[in-house]
Amino acid sequence: MSYIIHGEEQYQVRKAMDALIRQLIGQRDDLNTIIYDATQTDSDTVLADAQTIPFFTDKKCIIVQNADFLTASDTTKWDTEALIQYIKTPLPSTVLILSTTAAKLDMRKKSVKQLVSLCKVTVCNRLDQGSLPAYVKEQLAKRGIKLSYEALTCLCERLPFDIAVIQNELDKLALYGGTLDESAIQALVSRSLEEDVFALVNAAAQSDHKRMFAIWEDLQLQNKDPIYLIALLSSQFHLFYQVKNALRQGMHAHDEIAQELGVHPYRVKLAIRSVERFSLDSLMEILANLAQLDQSIKSGAIDKKLGFELFLLRIGA
Repeated sequence: MSYIIHGEEQYQVRKAMDALIRQLIGQRDDLNTIIYDATQTDSDTVLADAQTIPFFTDKKCIIVQNADFLTASDTTKWDTEALIQYIKTPLPSTVLILSTTAAKLDMRKKSVKQLVSLCKVTVCNRLDQGSLPAYVKEQLAKRGIKLSYEALTCLCERLPFDIAVIQNELDKLALYGGTLDESAIQALVSRSLEEDVFALVNAAAQSDHKRMFAIWEDLQLQNKDPIYLIALLSSQFHLFYQVKNALRQGMHAHDEIAQELGVHPYRVKLAIRSVERFSLDSLMEILANLAQLDQSIKSGAIDKKLGFELFLLRIGA
């Protein structure tokens, strides 16, 4: 049997692949597992290996990474017809796994339709806003971690849609133990950069200079370059402008606004909390100031750290 494992969630792809190898050929090692990159190795080489009986084990596994001939953006130049013919009559001692990071396979291609019909397909796509809470609850239960409703909400807001990061954060919580409240989550779970940027903007808008510069100091300790932060702030304030405009047009549900703007609902949810402090005119002025600041820093007219701090003070004023 041959297999296709694809999706953007690489943590799950690795887990699915390891589980499949253990099930079919036992413990994975260098003797029974051969890895090829479809963008670097041609199909003839891989198929020749697939049709060769293993010398030191009963079975061997051949993993073909970057199998982009399954997607719309194929740069591999693989002979998919030869691959299909092999998969129709595979060598019993070879397990062939085709893997790609694409979220979707290109089912418009006849060759892809044939490969999907001949292989067992596993999809490992990223979590989204709808599936994240259920996954987090499941993983918390496995670790025996109890959270209040407020703590669970805070945790889901702080976690990215990356399972590897989620696993690390939940392992930290398991070491802490006990029933955790919202303040414990805030202390133990790292904020995303996006959340830091929103907090920075809100502190500046409230003229809370102490908190504003505390967040800015944290960002500096994380080696976040002011030019990079200016780009992030420009993106955030542009979103603020769009959300403010949508609210003025009568849209109030963050899911509805997110669908209209084509952005993630969580970003809109955070933006709605912030935009009430700004008018449309002030948001346009801030965007113009950010563009001018970026130009001044890159031309050497002002030090980037000083320019960024003056910008934050200007928002607060």
